[in-house]
Amino acid sequence: MKKHRAFILATSFTILLSACSQSSGDAENHSESESVSVSKEDPSTDTSLKSDEDSSQTDFNQEEASAEKTKEEEPINTVTKIEGKQTYIERLDNIQKELDAMPDKKDSDKGVTNAMKNYYGVSYEKYDDALNEIYALLKKELSPEVMAELKTEQLKWIEEKKEKAEKERLKYEGGTFEYVAWYISLYESTKDRCYELVEEYMTN
Repeated sequence: MKKHRAFILATSFTILLSACSQSSGDAENHSESESVSVSKEDPSTDTSLKSDEDSSQTDFNQEEASAEKTKEEEPINTVTKIEGKQTYIERLDNIQKELDAMPDKKDSDKGVTNAMKNYYGVSYEKYDDALNEIYALLKKELSPEVMAELKTEQLKWIEEKKEKAEKERLKYEGGTFEYVAWYISLYESTKDRCYELVEEYMTN
C-alpha cells in the first residue's frame, strides 16, 4: 500500500514538472515572438521610409537647382539712357538767359575786371549746380555698370577741368585778369559738360 502511494506521488510530481517546463517554454516562445514583431515595426529599420526621405531630398535639390538656373537665365535690362533730354536742354538754355540778364553782363562785355569776375563766378556756380543735379539723376536711374563707367569718366573730367583752369590762370598770374581767366575756364568747361551728359545719357 505504501509503495502504491509512493508511486502515485512520484508520478504526480513528474507530471507537474513536465507541465511547468512546457509553460516556461511557451512563455519564452511568446516573448521571442513579441520581440520579432516589435523589431519588424521599428521605423529605424524601415528601408521604404528612408527611400521616401531620400527621394524627397532629391526632388527638393532638383527644384532648387532649377530655380537658380531660371534666375540666371532671366534677362537683365541695362539702362543706358533716361528720359528728359529736351527738358534739361531747355533748363540749361534758361540758365544762360538768366545770366545774360544780370546787371554785370554789360560791364563784363566791356572788359570791366570786377564785373567779369562777378559774372563768370556766378555763371560757373549756376552750371556747376546744374551739373551736380544731372549727375545725381543719372546715378539714380542708370544701371550700376553704366554708372561705374560714367563715374570713372567724370573723375577724369574733373581733373582735366582743374588743370585747364589753372593753366589759364597762370597766363595772367599776378595781374588783375588772373582769376577772371580762371572763372571763365571753369564756367565754359562746366557748361559744356552739362550738355555733354544730357546728350549722351538722356533721350526724349
